[in-house]
Amino acid sequence: MTTDPDLAALYQRGLRDLAAKVRSDKRLVPADISVTRTSRTCGSLVTLDIRRKADKITALGWRTRACTLGMAATAVVVQQAIGRKFSELVEIGHLIRRLLSGEDIIFPEPWRELEMFAAARGFPTRHSSILLPFEIIAEAGNETSVKGTSPSRDPIA
Repeated sequence: MTTDPDLAALYQRGLRDLAAKVRSDKRLVPADISVTRTSRTCGSLVTLDIRRKADKITALGWRTRACTLGMAATAVVVQQAIGRKFSELVEIGHLIRRLLSGEDIIFPEPWRELEMFAAARGFPTRHSSILLPFEIIAEAGNETSVKGTSPSRDPIA
């Protein structure tokens, strides 16, 4: 059973402040690739528009229709991904998955904000929403490394 202190720890002010940063859409047109993912568990939806140069992300746009947790995770990705390799974000995605499964993870700088998601461990129905932006980056990185530039896959443009 979830208690009020559990919910308070989960929806702490820092998390809500992060979520507010991506509340308004900021699409990136043109994008090299746009990927949309939806959580089957809760219906959260995130689209990331990505420009890249080789294996580095050079610009990001977004559209979020997600819970506060999904929006906060997207905000961290949007803030930290520019100039980074897809492979680094894939590794960070693996770390957040391990954190949610119960492992004690210390994230490297500049990803330390992700440690706040430890409070979501007891809310497995929210894990998929938190993981959405990392799954999108992994898919986009895989597609761009295999095919070069991929056409938009955003069904809701």
